[in-house]
Formats: sequence, structure tokens, C-alpha cells
Amino acid sequence: MAETEQGLIPFLNDTFPGSDSTTPRVIVVGAGPVGIRFVESLFSYFPKAHVLVCSNEPYRPYNRVQLSAFLSGDISREELDIPLPDTDGQHFNFLVSTIEDIDRTAKSVRTSEGQHYYYDKLIIATGSKAYTPNITGHHMPGVYTFRNLKDTEALYARVMRARHIVIVGGGLLGCESAKALRKNNTQITLIQQASHLMNRQLDEEAGSLLQARLEAMGIRVIVNDGVRHIEGENRVEGIETRSKESIDCDTVLFCTGTSPNTKLALKAKLAIGTGITVTDHLQTSDPDIYAIGECSEHSGTTYGLVNPGYEQAAVAANHIAGQTAFYPGSLSVSRLKVVGESVCSIGEVTNILQRPKLKELVYRDKEHGIYRKLVLHKGRLIGALAIGDWPEMPRVQEVFSASRNLSWWQDYLFLVKGQLWLGGQATEISQWPSHTLVCQCNAVTRGTLSDAIEQGCKTRLCLQQQTRAGTVCGSCKPLLEQLLGNDDVRTKEWAWISILIASLAALAIIIGNALTPELTVSNSVQTVSWFEQIWNDGFFKQVTGFSLLGLTLIGLMMSLKKRLNLSWIGRFEHWRLVHIVLGLLCTVILIFHTGFHFGENLNRLLILNFIAIILLGATTGFVISLSDCTPSTLCGPNRLIA
Repeated sequence: MAETEQGLIPFLNDTFPGSDSTTPRVIVVGAGPVGIRFVESLFSYFPKAHVLVCSNEPYRPYNRVQLSAFLSGDISREELDIPLPDTDGQHFNFLVSTIEDIDRTAKSVRTSEGQHYYYDKLIIATGSKAYTPNITGHHMPGVYTFRNLKDTEALYARVMRARHIVIVGGGLLGCESAKALRKNNTQITLIQQASHLMNRQLDEEAGSLLQARLEAMGIRVIVNDGVRHIEGENRVEGIETRSKESIDCDTVLFCTGTSPNTKLALKAKLAIGTGITVTDHLQTSDPDIYAIGECSEHSGTTYGLVNPGYEQAAVAANHIAGQTAFYPGSLSVSRLKVVGESVCSIGEVTNILQRPKLKELVYRDKEHGIYRKLVLHKGRLIGALAIGDWPEMPRVQEVFSASRNLSWWQDYLFLVKGQLWLGGQATEISQWPSHTLVCQCNAVTRGTLSDAIEQGCKTRLCLQQQTRAGTVCGSCKPLLEQLLGNDDVRTKEWAWISILIASLAALAIIIGNALTPELTVSNSVQTVSWFEQIWNDGFFKQVTGFSLLGLTLIGLMMSLKKRLNLSWIGRFEHWRLVHIVLGLLCTVILIFHTGFHFGENLNRLLILNFIAIILLGATTGFVISLSDCTPSTLCGPNRLIA
């Protein structure tokens, strides 16, 4: 990396003799992830190309996607940095300076310092800027946006003394900001104008699940409302909502969306729509100028996610290299981690256009906080939505991308079990087709990862460095570990020792009951044993009988917990242990009630049925106690309650 005038001679001299098809001069305006990805792609075609990256921020290139994680303290400042291309320093330059103008005739750009740099190809990757609603008080001290590292540092300093922060906007950024700022025990209120959170990616039920997750963190969520104005004279003192509720606060954070940065293109008189208009080759109205990322508009669409920008960067580099790749547009796929919860939204899941032969399939598991929905048209998957981990999601995305149909048995399997494939057909990553995407953010396929492993990558860090997989949102890191064979770290079920002891005790009593002779009544009161006194006493007969009946009814009611979604009574694994202990108590009381006597006729059938149930439950508990589980199976306390 060079920032000296000597290192920039190829760009300062418009007659530089090396400027030809093998060593083009390329200037990239914007040092975000998309701009740096373009540079990496370009060097794969032109290892000796002269590339100048211009940034108006006084930082090394960094990953904006991880800013909320940095704000919450989950990652360090160094982990934000994006590695610069590994060159000899003679072909890559990084310049901290704002580009003010583009001279399309001279093919040069002018910086804020008045310096001119010449290019053969110019890439505009200026991204987007935070949108702030024009409401009264939005310029007041105490009002913030959250878009870049400067905003993050300002928020980090502010939250140390803030008492109550109102976040305006319930999209992805608003939810992530609420979680990050809440870590400091600051009072947080999140206001969403739409009917539910993340309304562009989630339907109403999924949005409600996400809202419940935020509220469980102590965050107040208001939907179907907005901010009318910000109150205060010299600083923020509160806000008034459209429903006329006054909320005292000292900080307001706007997370109300973005708008493309088109100022530079507008001054250069390039074609502008919502963003900078580009062709299928990402060229603007000037064929030597390209626009990629959030600042561009292709076929009337602008994208607010990083993956479409990566796809555009690859196509632009390919076209500059004289190849024939074109950009058809990006699929509407969002695979994210939101407030620690896996969220995936693919295709049509909100505002679905009703038409014949359209159907929606929904699977719910409220006990574990899982919600999944498929949208099918004529049997073809056109949309999928998931809250909570879904190991099949990469395969589901592959079916969606290929416009494949689902069979009737897959529809049925989804409704019953929430999955589309039997056994491990979709969860064993090594068995996935090589073209299946594992890392959505960086468009890394299973085949690319497998090739890297064959070439010597044995750790997740190595895979990340070689393929860039897992370096943006990080949600695919468990898949990388699984592909490396490192997902077999198993743990025992919660309270497995207690389950084992109770199960073995129940089994021992049942076996002992079967082997012990039936109790007979003594011929003399002087030889009556203590056990016979209890078993043969009418009062104790009633006590043991009604106790056995009561405990059995309790056990049956607990068995209905999952089917009736009784999540309010606590975690599954806790009540499973209680259920097993109840079975053991029933076994003991049964002995005192029957005296090892099975009775006759109907009584015998009832007792044998009761013993069979206890035997089955004890055997099941024994197997569970000795089995292992992994995080992917949500074992023990990892299970979530909706």
C-alpha cells in the first residue's frame, strides 16, 4: 500500500506508457466491502493492473455489516478491517481523500485537495447514506444515525452517558442497534411505523416472534406508530409519537433506511434514477465508468445488501477483462443473524400477490422458537421464511434459485416435521451439490470450500482466509466447522445423571416386581410384616390408590405440554426430568398399593398396561441419558422458548 506521490505516478501522468490492455489504470471511488471485492476480482484477471482506491473516511477498509457487533463489544476494532490485496506495493494504492469531480473528457478525477488522477476505467462504489426523515428537531444535538464507523464511534461515546435511547425504525439495523445498545443496560425504546418488525423481510407472525425476543431483552417495542417531532430546545429531551404519546429520552437514533450516494455521478451528468443507472455489464451511461453496490440501479432495482454488490463487482471486473459475463440481477435472499436469532427470508414472503394454485405451508414449534413458511406456486418454490436455525436452508435456497418443484411428500413432511428431506440428506454438508451456496454473503459454494480443504485448509480460519466464507455476517461458520469434520463435539443431555438414576431405579423396581412372589396374607396378626400392615390397611389402600391416580393424571397433563404449546410452564428439559421422577414415584406407590399382586381379569390387564407404560418410559429415559447431542440439535438449555 502506498500513499506517496511517487506511488501514484501512473495516475498523475496521463501519458503513462504502461496504460494498455495488460496494465490498465483503474480508480475505485469507495473503499467498502464491494469496492475491495472488485479489486480482488480485477487482480485475478490483471495481476499487474494499476489500481487506486479512494476513500473519504480516515480508516482502512472495514466491514460495515459488523458495525453493530462492534458497537455491542462482540468483536474488536481489528476484526472490522478488510484485508487489502496482497501485492508488491507497485500496483495497488490506497488514498484517503474525497473525490469531488469527474472529468469524463480528460478521464480524470479531482480530489478535495485539488489533485487530478487519471484513469482508463473508473468504478463508482460509493454505497449509500443514511436517510433521516425531515421532522422537527432532527438536527438537534443528541440525534444520531448509524451508517459508518464514525457514527459507531459517536454512538459508543454517547451510550456511556445516555439514560434513554429512542430508536426510530424497526428494520434489520434498528433491531441490531437496539440489541447492541441494550448491552449497557440503557433504557431502549424501538419505534416501527409498519405493523411489525422487519416488514420487508418477515411476515406478521415472524415479526411478532422477533418482537417477543427483543422485549425479552428489556427493550420496549412500539409498532404501527412513528415520531411526530423531537422535543427540546438545545438538546434532545423527548419525542412525541404520531399517536400523541410523549416519551422522555436524551438520545434519538434514526435507522430509517438508506438512499444511494449519487452526488458524484450527478455532477458528472451520468444517468440517474433512484441510483446510478447501469447496464447488464454494470456500465453507466459512460462506458468507461462502472457503478456497483448500493449506489447502482439495475433494471429499476437498487439493492441494500452486500451480496448483490459482490456479484456486481465480479461482473464488472470480468467485463473490464474483455470477458462476456453479464449481471441478470440478484435473488432476494436474506440470511442474517438478528438479535442472535437466525433469520432467513427468500423470495416472496411478504405482500404475496394472490393468484391461482398458490399455497402457503407453515410449520411452528413455539417451544423452541421456530417458525418456517414456504410459498409455492404450481408446486414451485417462490418464497421461504425461517425464524430459528434451519439446517436445510442452504438446500432450500438452492431449490429456490433453480426454480424447482417440491413433491407432495415433501409438502407433507414439512407440515409434520418442518423439513423437506429425510434423515441427513440436507443437513450433511459434505453431501450437498458442489454448486450449493454455503456462504450467501460472499457467494462461496460447497465445491469451493471442499477444494480449499483438499488443498490443505484444515481450520475454519484458513477457510475464511482462502475463500472469504464466514467473514461478513458469520452465520455460516458452523457449516464450515461441519465441513471440516469439527461438528462432532458432543455433550450430554441436561441433568443426564439424574435421568439415568431415576430410569434405572424404575427399571429395577419393575424387574423386581416381576420376580418377587405375590404377597400373601399372614395367618396370624403376630407375624404380620410392616409392609403387609400398609398394603392390607384400608386407609392406606385409599391413600396409595388416589396418590397413584393423581400422579398419573399430572404425568398425562405434562405429556400434553408440547401439543398444547404450554410454553409458560417452563423449559422442556426441566419438565422431562420431573416427568421421569413422577414415573419413579408411581412405580414405588404401585408396589405399596398392589403388594406385588397383579389382580385378576380387568384389574390384571390394567396393572400390566400400567407397568408396560412405566417400562417404556424408563427405557426411553435410560437411552436419553446415555445419548449425546450437539448444538445443532438444540440440546438441553440451548432450547429456546417462544
